[in-house]
Amino acid sequence: MELTIERALQRGVAAHREGKLKEAERLYRTILQTQPMHPDANHNLGLIEFSMNNSESALTLFKTALEINPKIEQFWFSYIGALIKEKQFNNAKRVIEKGRKKGINEDKLDALETQFSSVSQGTNPIATIPSQQALDSLLEHYQAERYGDAEKFALSITRQFPKHEFGWKILGAVYSRTGRKSDAVNINQKVVALSPRDAEARYNLGNTLRELGRLEEAETSYTRAIALRFDLAEAHGNLGVTLQRLNRLEEAELSYRQAIVLKPDYAEVHNNLGVTLRELGRLEEAEASYRQAIKGGK
Repeated sequence: MELTIERALQRGVAAHREGKLKEAERLYRTILQTQPMHPDANHNLGLIEFSMNNSESALTLFKTALEINPKIEQFWFSYIGALIKEKQFNNAKRVIEKGRKKGINEDKLDALETQFSSVSQGTNPIATIPSQQALDSLLEHYQAERYGDAEKFALSITRQFPKHEFGWKILGAVYSRTGRKSDAVNINQKVVALSPRDAEARYNLGNTLRELGRLEEAETSYTRAIALRFDLAEAHGNLGVTLQRLNRLEEAELSYRQAIVLKPDYAEVHNNLGVTLRELGRLEEAEASYRQAIKGGK
């Protein structure tokens, strides 16, 4: 039976990481029916309950996991974080002090205590900053191309934390990847408004504007991205594409060459430079650029 529980836990954790929360929940509950004091199943089910705003259930599960195995630091952090979010400040303070006596990581406890103090004084950073675990999970969905799950998770984060730009960034990227370019522009403009000195945000906005044919606006966005981060080779490269489409070939050439200075193995830009040089009638130089592209820029 113990082997069966271990397998169920492994499958539950795998489903949890893939964002298959209903399957993970089913497996964790199956374990707890047989072994109600299983620490990992209690904790992980608590994470799911907490993500679904079932805070009372989550607190019970986190507390059970911690009481069963207080040596696992994450159990402390999950329980304290949930107590803070639920504004159970006295309980949170008590558990933090208990954690200190048990030798739990001081830096992380200090961070939780700062968070607790801010919330109890009314500044409430919880309302503006999602957990790192939530951000990591969202990024994992997107990078695994689970765009439906990423969109749902991003929408949830943006509803809870409307002033935190990361959820909006991923949402804009999902919209762009799934062909909703106009929606992506709107979202990327919001990201720029939230974080005007974020070069990547301006670069992403430039990409969606260019894909919609709004070339002058794209040029402005890329130029501002470069002003914030001159070493962003991709911004130089895509500015070159934009200028080329505007038939400003000499300027496009300069942008491509700057991208190549920053990223010599940038095969796509070598190819685009070749096209530009060919259009300028400089065929030998164009040939050299094409050959560089074929070699991967090396």
